[in-house]
Amino acid sequence: MQSNLNNCFTEIKRYLEQSIDVCFVGTTCQVAGLKAFLGKEYVNLVTVDLVCHGTPSPKLWDKYLKYQKNKYHSEIVETSFRNKTYGYHSGTMMIKFANGKIYYGSARVDYMLKSFFSEIASRPICYKCPFKTLQRCSDFTIYDCWHASDLVEGLEDDDNGYTNVIVQSVKGEGILKRIASAYDLYPVDTLSAVELDGSMVLNAAKPHQKRVEYYRDLDFDSMPEHIRRFIPVGIKDKVIEKSKSYLYQIGLFNIFKWVFKR
Repeated sequence: MQSNLNNCFTEIKRYLEQSIDVCFVGTTCQVAGLKAFLGKEYVNLVTVDLVCHGTPSPKLWDKYLKYQKNKYHSEIVETSFRNKTYGYHSGTMMIKFANGKIYYGSARVDYMLKSFFSEIASRPICYKCPFKTLQRCSDFTIYDCWHASDLVEGLEDDDNGYTNVIVQSVKGEGILKRIASAYDLYPVDTLSAVELDGSMVLNAAKPHQKRVEYYRDLDFDSMPEHIRRFIPVGIKDKVIEKSKSYLYQIGLFNIFKWVFKR
């Protein structure tokens, strides 16, 4: 989901004019929106844009949450879209409920993630996003680095996660030099990193032929019915998901991953 900015831009401007340092992190369009709102550059503002896959409707998210609360008979106390339950390479939806129950579901079976990654749920503008360029209006661009060991010779991927960082400005370059000692930094070829992990740096979400019907009928179907009609979860997906969960519970998941990678 794209974050709800509320009066964020107004607050940022007030802080900046009080000479308070501000770091704003958001999707590229949000960073561009902030810059347009401010109308001028501020030396005490640092901007970071996240490479974006497209953003679904809040209406879909609300329906999904209602479905989960009804299914687990409890209010929700925490959600995580990319929980690293099975390691960095396997983002999972995680929901904690007030009654103590916890739900996990990958994009294979989770209704929200499946809608997101199938690109049936993106906003219309996301299909023709004007910000899909290598150069951005931010100081830094960040996105997941799943192929760190392919980009840096001798670097072993420990599955704890690496992040690609593109420095976009002179200000960003200066900041990175000042904070470099606090991080493990590896200079890599930008285009190689984009080719391996940054497909969404340059490419917008692909329009889904059933997107109009998906949202038109969202009010009339239950969540399971809706997914079954438009982007059904296959038996193979269910079996894989159950197997992952079982292997994780008995402590064999990491061994399974190692064998599979070999």
